[in-house]
Amino acid sequence: MLGAFARGTGLVAVALVIGIVLLQWSDASTDAAAGGQPPPAGTPAAPPEATTTTTAPVGPRPPAQVAVLVLNGTGRNAQAKPMADRLAVVGYHTLTPGTVSKRADSIVLCRPGLDKEAAALLAAAGLGSAATAGTLDAAAAAALPGAGDADCAVILGSG
Repeated sequence: MLGAFARGTGLVAVALVIGIVLLQWSDASTDAAAGGQPPPAGTPAAPPEATTTTTAPVGPRPPAQVAVLVLNGTGRNAQAKPMADRLAVVGYHTLTPGTVSKRADSIVLCRPGLDKEAAALLAAAGLGSAATAGTLDAAAAAALPGAGDADCAVILGSG
């Protein structure tokens, strides 16, 4: 048992020594390739390399930063509250649910510039492929009860 431990320790020590030697050899060969000396005085310095900055595409805002109003347009009672609860569980800031006149289709409306949030909200609501996204502009917000403080509105339809 002790012999195996000693052999393992010996192998680790040998690997460490080989690694140090290779690093020193690699460093020395790089210096030799550069002449091993600094450039003579008066030699112009190489121009700095151009750098470019790229920004990753901005994704949707986190759900907690999106105020969502759920409205029931199904014609059946008590449909908006369960959906608001579902969205709250996944982190959305939900407003007090309400009711609108009956409509056939479900739709997610978001303020201008929140297209990615609308797509994320459609997925989180699980409304299916028949649901669509639209814009919650000032006229639409004025026509929906409670939409004044909402970033997005989810209107549940009967279809």
